[in-house]
Amino acid sequence: MDKLKDYSIAFKGLKEGKHHFHYKLGQSFFEAIEDSIIEKGDFEVNVVLLKRSQMLQLDFEIAGNIEAICDNCLGKITLPVSYEGTLYIKFGIMYDEPSDEIIILPHEENELNVAQLLYEYIVVSMPLRSVHEDPEACDPEMISKLEEFSSEHHDQDKKSEEAIDPRWEALKKLKDNS
Repeated sequence: MDKLKDYSIAFKGLKEGKHHFHYKLGQSFFEAIEDSIIEKGDFEVNVVLLKRSQMLQLDFEIAGNIEAICDNCLGKITLPVSYEGTLYIKFGIMYDEPSDEIIILPHEENELNVAQLLYEYIVVSMPLRSVHEDPEACDPEMISKLEEFSSEHHDQDKKSEEAIDPRWEALKKLKDNS
């Protein structure tokens, strides 16, 4: 976590009210995250912390791009990713996460590292399928290979084999009679 210490917000010394934090996330951020599924990305993050006497409210605005692999042609693709959300920090006896929007910190805590939160917000905001917006941008050689090995192509081959093999014809006749 030493590489991610820059993403810690020391809230104990802050006055009540709004405080703004800005982060730039790049390749080094994603390399510092353990088991990251994102290799390359470039993000601008704005965090507004509203400090109150009994709780903290963090408003996140994340916008940027990740480099991914197209699910259709396996070529490199740049995908836009954005996230806006709010997290509430309450104080209690021990650490707990009763919901996705609430974290309970022990009273003795004086800072919160938001690196893992930022990473998770980016990951859940990624599209389910990574594909080129324009289908013409896909690698035509790879698309033709995929079509060659598609199940529809194999089904046609099997149908032609079945028509040729007389044993299958005899079995089909038995099946039709019953």
